[in-house]
Amino acid sequence: MAEGANQNCDLVMKGGATSGVVYPGALQEIASTFNLVGIGGTSAGALAAVVAAAAEYRRRNTGTMAGFAALDQVADELGKPGRLKTLFRPDKNTEKLFRLVMKLLEHKTTIGDKLGLVWRLRSKTSRQRFFEPIYNNNFGLCSGIAVDPGNEGPAITTWLTSLIDAIADKSADKSAGRHLTFRDLLQAPKPIGTHGDFVDPLRSIDLRTVTTCVTFNRPVEFPLQAHTFAFKAADLEPFFPASVIAQMQDAAQTIDNDLLRQDGALPLPNLDLPIVVAARLSLSFPILFSMVPLWAPNLHMPGSPLERVWFSDGGITSNFPVHRFDSIYPRWPTLALNFQDVDSEGLPQRQQLRANGELIYMSADRTDGTLDLWSRFERDDSVSSLLGLVGAIFGSAQNWHDNAYLKLPGFRDRIAELWLAKHEGGLNLDMDSATVQALIARGKEAGRRLCARYAELPDTDPMSWRGHRWTRFRAGMAALVEKIDELGASMGPDGVSEQELTELLAGLTAPPTFPFGNEAERAAAEQFTQAVAALAALAASTPAAPFSEGPRPLLEMGSRAPI
Repeated sequence: MAEGANQNCDLVMKGGATSGVVYPGALQEIASTFNLVGIGGTSAGALAAVVAAAAEYRRRNTGTMAGFAALDQVADELGKPGRLKTLFRPDKNTEKLFRLVMKLLEHKTTIGDKLGLVWRLRSKTSRQRFFEPIYNNNFGLCSGIAVDPGNEGPAITTWLTSLIDAIADKSADKSAGRHLTFRDLLQAPKPIGTHGDFVDPLRSIDLRTVTTCVTFNRPVEFPLQAHTFAFKAADLEPFFPASVIAQMQDAAQTIDNDLLRQDGALPLPNLDLPIVVAARLSLSFPILFSMVPLWAPNLHMPGSPLERVWFSDGGITSNFPVHRFDSIYPRWPTLALNFQDVDSEGLPQRQQLRANGELIYMSADRTDGTLDLWSRFERDDSVSSLLGLVGAIFGSAQNWHDNAYLKLPGFRDRIAELWLAKHEGGLNLDMDSATVQALIARGKEAGRRLCARYAELPDTDPMSWRGHRWTRFRAGMAALVEKIDELGASMGPDGVSEQELTELLAGLTAPPTFPFGNEAERAAAEQFTQAVAALAALAASTPAAPFSEGPRPLLEMGSRAPI
């Protein structure tokens, strides 16, 4: 087994701009116990994910923890006075506007200051003068590679590119000098002694990042599964170092797709995409960071040229994809790190934390963690309340899907929740060294608690890995049986009858849509359908367990499902 790890895990990290400073410490703790197999994140979580993937890649190739040890240097750098702010450096043409926006975001700024800006923007000319620099800078204040004349360190994308290269240490790799790609990760050596544990023989380090295609109004996950988008090198020059773009151009030459080769565009690589590109696409926090343009054919208008497609922050649609690596019967745990904000009194909502003064929460037992967290938007005046309502509506649209998982059995017990004060994380770019170091320490402690739960608790403890796996299995089977029961109800009004489906499967051409390729495929489908019908009949014939309120599955292996 590689140094510093004796088990496997998947890991999902939430977005949150500067809140991501908690991740270096958390990654070191988790990697000391677990090999990282699936690594996912959004926005700042995506940034942490690509760094974690680079460190894991180095461990798989060298057998050492040197990549994770290098995160100490990252923590030290982020803790230097003003360093965070230089990472989020504006471009020259947006510098004045950036300072104004940051001032308005400060918590000490009064509602009067904010309304004063709105008043100054009442004329069309004022609005155009205010918004035009943002529009001209690809809808954002910061490109991510702005040069600092004061030599205070590179901006975030340039910094991240160099950081990935340094942590991965590809000097011993045959592709030395090339930026780390998704293919490099998937083809990395598997952890010693675990080859049989991988369902997909091609899966070694499975990195997933989420961005939002605002043109298509949906999330997009990298690496892409098909060649859907194209890029133009000139478009990407404001966003990535020249060496990254050159590597993308080289990879695109091997892709056979004439539809995406128009007007100087090239097909966007999938597995051969440098992972820093996926991180930057996910990190495009609206307005703060410029959106990244790609290109795609508009298939509603065949023969038309490629059209520009815009990508913004992954957190718009999926800020915490905690379900990404799940299965009914997991082979190893999926650990997750989440953020929550304290209330107006500066306290966490969780009663346990309010009582003991802590800022890290993990469910204490199988019944814990089921209560909703409140989003209070009403304030002392009407204007503030209306602005709070707008924020609550946006938060609901943004987080409802992710939040739906947080209360579920098999989910809530594997999430370490870090509560942040108003001056911590988020868009607080001026955090002092003490605050940054406190967040790093909090992340380290959260990682330690996750490791303690899933690597140290005895199997007899309900909160142990064995207990978690059993809960996941029971909950997954409950959902599966519910669907099978619904299938049985649709197969016959007076009980389960597979006759209708059997008739559908009678020949290669019936039904005519999506025909089977050969007789073997048809026979296998028929056999499988008969097995499902038998399960549906079993579900229908088993007495339902009593329950008091609400719709519940009729059968869950003879007893109530986990809640």
